[in-house]
Amino acid sequence: MGGSAFAAASAHGEPTLNTPRLTQEDYTRLKAILKTSLQAFFGPNTKLDTLSEAPEKDSFGDIDFIVARDEPTDWLALATFIGAAGLIAHHPRMRSLAIPIADTGSARPPVSYKPIPPQKLKTSPMPAKTVDQYAQIDIETVPTSLYPWRTSYSSYGDLSSILGHILRPLGFKLSENGLFLRLKELEQAKSMLCHGIADHDGLLFLSCDPDKVMQFLGLSADRYEQGFATLDELYVWLGHCRGVCAELGWTRRQENSSDRAKEKRTVFMRFLEEWVPAHFPFPLRDADTDSDAAKKAREVTVHKKRQETLEEAVAFFDVQANYDIMHESLIRAISNSSAASLLRPIICLHSGRADKQLTEIIRAFRRFTGVHWGENGRLELRVLETPHTDAECELWRLVDVVDASGERELRDWATVSEFVKERWEEVRRLERKRVEAAKGGGAGREKAAGLADSC
Repeated sequence: MGGSAFAAASAHGEPTLNTPRLTQEDYTRLKAILKTSLQAFFGPNTKLDTLSEAPEKDSFGDIDFIVARDEPTDWLALATFIGAAGLIAHHPRMRSLAIPIADTGSARPPVSYKPIPPQKLKTSPMPAKTVDQYAQIDIETVPTSLYPWRTSYSSYGDLSSILGHILRPLGFKLSENGLFLRLKELEQAKSMLCHGIADHDGLLFLSCDPDKVMQFLGLSADRYEQGFATLDELYVWLGHCRGVCAELGWTRRQENSSDRAKEKRTVFMRFLEEWVPAHFPFPLRDADTDSDAAKKAREVTVHKKRQETLEEAVAFFDVQANYDIMHESLIRAISNSSAASLLRPIICLHSGRADKQLTEIIRAFRRFTGVHWGENGRLELRVLETPHTDAECELWRLVDVVDASGERELRDWATVSEFVKERWEEVRRLERKRVEAAKGGGAGREKAAGLADSC
């Protein structure tokens, strides 16, 4: 929260708690005191610690603690125990507390403050700040199974953002829950505006073991545990990460950029715009970096590296079986969605329906159409008596992938069009019958409950 949570929060009849940035001395002193207090509150067997701050900081907006805890927390009792003057609820597992910097403890029970919406913050005057100064303490509880990962992921300020930026071109997603492989077909689905396909349909979990993830990325876990006294030490360590290359640091330089502007760059921007270009010089002249040939060459390099890294990750984390299942399921889901989109104008042509009525008929075809190839090699479609779930939908068999972008086309437009013309009313009746059965309970309800309307 950077020490700004209470500056944008209010409580009825209460002043704004003054939470200035902390000096190194106050930060170190309060961190030690609070760690002891939190350990006493949660119990000696509870794992908890502060997050490592980015190097070279001489002041601190807040003190961040992470606590390994599977049970709910009585936050008001915790705030009272450590002498907080106020607390803000961000979500069930996280609170910001305001602790007197003088470490005298609050003389009265803690007050619950609520965040002020940004728009209201611009137009409404804030209550006067307190004369007394407070330290903002952010405390988050995490599942015990995720504690090692979260303490690594959330430490060193922008580190997770930098790693995420490095890994994204290689097809990975770094999140508070671990390292994931992002299937390229998921990106195709988004560009094609496929309906009913969520991010989790194309994100394969790899690991939340920080040491194992660092090993795969080419980073030294031992060096990480030693800590970093300077940003340069952090950048040197980070520079060994797979994916760090000249293309990563290439950015268009703004003319007449001042030294003052450079000083305001974050840890994130300094690494990308200064450290990487200095250590991984771009091979092309500045005038050539925007040419079509240069862009194409970068795309080919990134695509090749992404495929190679995908294969290494699947083997390293031993997830081949899970990958195959997710990959096949995602491709079918995209093809089902594409087929439904390609059917839309055909159904509109033969039924004369539009909008909600058209969507209803498309949904009916998804659920009541069986598709297979006959012995003569011809496409055969039939109306089903029992509806398919989305996972069972066979419309994917109607389409072929026609280019590298994942674009699909109908395999046999004439056969599909004739089937739609002759059977659209029948499948619509079946769908309406299914819906009525679901509303009325009975045998139809259980089947209908698992069906998602993803058209």
